[in-house]
Amino acid sequence: MKPLRSLVTAPLKAFSELKLLGVLLVANLCVALVQSAPLLLPALGHFGHSLAGQGRPFPSPEALVDFSKLLAQGGGPFLAGPFLLGFLFSIALQPVLAGGIVSRLCSQERFSLTDFARTCAGQLGRNLRLLGWAFLGLLPLVGLAVLVTVLMARAQKPTLFTLEGEQWVLDSPFSFWSVAHLALLGVLFALWRSSFDLARVQLFAEDQRKTRLAAWRALKQLVRSPGALLGYLVLGVAGLLAVLAFARLHAAVEVTSTGKAWLALGVAQLVAVVRLGFSVASTAFTVDVYRAMAPLPVPAPEEKPAPAAQMPAPGAEVPAPEEGAGEQAPSPTAPRTAEAE
Repeated sequence: MKPLRSLVTAPLKAFSELKLLGVLLVANLCVALVQSAPLLLPALGHFGHSLAGQGRPFPSPEALVDFSKLLAQGGGPFLAGPFLLGFLFSIALQPVLAGGIVSRLCSQERFSLTDFARTCAGQLGRNLRLLGWAFLGLLPLVGLAVLVTVLMARAQKPTLFTLEGEQWVLDSPFSFWSVAHLALLGVLFALWRSSFDLARVQLFAEDQRKTRLAAWRALKQLVRSPGALLGYLVLGVAGLLAVLAFARLHAAVEVTSTGKAWLALGVAQLVAVVRLGFSVASTAFTVDVYRAMAPLPVPAPEEKPAPAAQMPAPGAEVPAPEEGAGEQAPSPTAPRTAEAE
């Protein structure tokens, strides 16, 4: 495997799947709608269906003040409830769409929504079990991260999690030890997430049913391949920087009219597409990692039939070596003979 080449081909493969990104964007919009519904419904009931707030100029200071009072009446649960609901829906969508995403990245045929939905449903049970094993495997990594943080705090080495508020304001929080600690946490998270993605690829490609073995095998393969882990980490950092850049573009849109409000909504969807594209690119990268690590299934059974095919049957004439070699090499029955033996 060439990690540098896969770092280029994986994003190109992901962003070329426009129909797949469209399906994921619709799913993301559904999650956003569920998350914002507890806020939108009271707002629409209070202000009406006009974005300008019942005919007032956009944005209306009176409407903003009234909306602030409406939020204050709900208190903390009014704001925390939608966030928690959207977070749960986002986690639930991961195993639902995982099988279809992996099958699409492993296939060279045209995108079919029916096949995508069928694969998602067929792989749902395995991906749900794999998600449970992934959360279980996250516990020792979190314990290791906490242990390193505690040891660095006792050694009086600064980390981003142990700095006081005054140090964030009066001094730069980034030092050698804090950056090294953050890099260690990034490597641990990349190891967990990449092994999770690689296990999903193994479940689909090998039609495995034992999710625990798939998760363990994926973790061992990535530990033995630091180049693949580093490539996955670089791809994740590149995706994070791209999302931050487009989020900065979204923040630069000043909402002073209804038209610019729709423009801000469109730029927000562009940010979502970039995030989803790099998420698919990470899965495409793990597909390349699997193809480089997995044993070749075709040449393996064809190595044994060669000496067995040269043995003549009882009472049969021995063919010439040139003719026998030329006729039996492409024979479709050779793999079956190997399987029978």
